[in-house]
Order: sequence, then structure tokens, then C-alpha cells
Amino acid sequence: MKIGIDKIGFYVPRYYLDMTSLAKERNQDVNKYKIGIGQHKMSVISPAEDIVTMALEAANSILTKEDKAAIDTILFATETAIDYSKAAGNYVHRMLGLQHNIRILELKQACYAATGSLQLALDYVRMQPDKKVLVLSSDVAWYGFNTPGEATQGAGAIAMLVSANPRLAQVHKGTFTTEELPDFYRPSYQEIPTVDGHLSIRCYNDMLKRVDPHTNFLYTCFHMPFANMAVKANKVYSHPISDEKIEVVKAFTQEVGNIYNGSLFLSLISVLSLAKENLENETIGMFSYGSGAIGEFFSLTIQEGYEKVFNKDAMLKHLDDRDEINFETYQSYMSFYKEKEVTHQFIESDFTPHAQNNFVLEQMIQGHRIYKKVSK
Repeated sequence: MKIGIDKIGFYVPRYYLDMTSLAKERNQDVNKYKIGIGQHKMSVISPAEDIVTMALEAANSILTKEDKAAIDTILFATETAIDYSKAAGNYVHRMLGLQHNIRILELKQACYAATGSLQLALDYVRMQPDKKVLVLSSDVAWYGFNTPGEATQGAGAIAMLVSANPRLAQVHKGTFTTEELPDFYRPSYQEIPTVDGHLSIRCYNDMLKRVDPHTNFLYTCFHMPFANMAVKANKVYSHPISDEKIEVVKAFTQEVGNIYNGSLFLSLISVLSLAKENLENETIGMFSYGSGAIGEFFSLTIQEGYEKVFNKDAMLKHLDDRDEINFETYQSYMSFYKEKEVTHQFIESDFTPHAQNNFVLEQMIQGHRIYKKVSK
């Protein structure tokens, strides 16, 4: 029996900062960003959004009434949780109007948790093939102003519906490795992560070598904290793909930035959207890395007729329809995000959501978040 991803959707905020604007304000050569790390744009979360609204947008883009009736588990992967106790998926459950007999868990392991959640979902559906699991990843990569990691920031969410007889991709078991490493961490008392970039790249490459399947794939997707990490990873990979295909693998990340848990799957969406080949029956390699550290290499096989459940034109339009903001607006939005995440009271009255937003964070009362579905 085939188990895998029946549908996949993504959401990135409707606003972005061009790296040219950031380079000018930071007195940097823009090529350091656009060529050095490969980033062209940075998605910027607006005041009316958070990890819950982004996950809602991603899930809402793929779920039908029939899907909702079959979902009995939500796995929400994030490393930018909004609560140490309550799972963000609880809010998603209510706002999507899902049935009450559902298990909801929030999972954490840096950027790896979405892959771990996917593999757990596969095992669950294998035991109960009439059920479906909603796997969500949603993160805001925030490193603070004028820091070495600022240019790699981003925000976004991925939603995957895991089922038996999947219409998009059959997912195969992976090979994984774990070692306690100090390359990236954020203790509960810190606002932003502690990052050793050079060490993290070495750890990433070492773990890729450990789990490398030594198999040729037409495309291999990589976790990308910045777009050119795919280039670096491809150089140590035993069966590197061509430069032309690496450009396809990293194209969406260049336009979005780091979205932590969703980054690997954003790469997959990039391939599904931009590959010139017909991908039916093609097996794609997938390398997932989470600092601290866990690495896993797995693969998935694209199913016949996958384009019936994957609308690449809609995916491309989602990126094209965004609005550029200036540096001052970026500073304003991220300053608001920084303050909002440590406050107990919040009422958003001065910000008008983007016309294409379906869900917004309306207010916070004693730390409890209240969301609203926008009337169209």
C-alpha cells in the first residue's frame, strides 16, 4: 500500500524586502546577499499575522470538506512556538472547523521537525489507512536587526495532507542520524538564536555524508537556511545534480528566505512548479537537517496525474502577487513582531490586512490569541 503526500500547499506573507534595500541600509555590497548567499528577497510577516495565521492559510489552500472529515491528527512543526504549553494546532483546529475527535501535537527539533512529523504521519496512516493526517510547519526566522543572520530571515508555512494512495507523492522511509551539537540554539530566555554559521554548515555537510544514499536522482531537494546552501550541499553529495537543476531547487527559497521547518518542502514545491520535465514516476531525493542536530535523507516518488492536485500556476502566482516594502516598513513590522511575541495584551486596529489574507490575528487577551476569518 502506498502512503504519502496527497496534497501540499504553502503560504508566505504578502510583503517582502528586496535585498538591495537591506544592503543599502547596512552599507554592504548587494552581491554579498544576492550572489554570496543567493538571497534575492526576504518575506516579512505583517502585524496581523503569526505562525497560526500562516499555517491556516497554507492548510486552507488545499483542504476540502471531505479532507477535513477524514483528518484525525494534526502535527504542527515549529521552532517559533507562541506558547510553551498550548499547541498552535489547537487554534488551527478551531478556525478550520475540524471535527472534535482529533489528536493535536506540536513538535520541535530545529528545522527537522516537519520531516519527523511527516514520517510519523506515514506510520500512523499505514496502521489506519482510512485516516488522514494534516502535517503543518510554520515559522518566522528572526535573527534581529543588523546581525550576521539578518539577510537570511524569512517567514512562511507548509501544509501537507498525508494519506493512503496519495495523489501527489509516495514517501519512502529515510536514513537518519543524530548527534548533540552546539551549532544553533535558543534558550527560553533569549529573543533570538545563538548561531555559529561556519560550524552549522560543517555539521550539515557531515550529516549529509553520513546518510547519503549514493543514488542518482533527477532532482535532490535540500534544507536551505539560505538559497546557496543547496549549492554547498550539492558539492559534498555523492551524486550531485546539475547546476541548472540546482537553480530550480533553490528558486523559491531565493524569493522567500529561510522558513525553518518548511524550507525543505518549499524546495520540493519549487521543483514541482519549475521543472521542465514531466515528473510523473520520478523519484526525488530529500535531505532534511535540523541543528542541534539531526539529519535525514529520504525520497519520494511523484505519482501519475499529480498535476490534478498540484496547481503550479497558483504556486507561482502566490509569489508574484506579493508587494515590496521599503526598509522603514520592514523595521516597523519586525519591531512590532518582536514586541507582540512578548506581550499579553494586543488589539490590532491600525493595520489593514492584505486583500488576499483569509485569516488574521485580531487580538490577544491575557496571552490568549483570538483569530478572525476575513469576510470576502
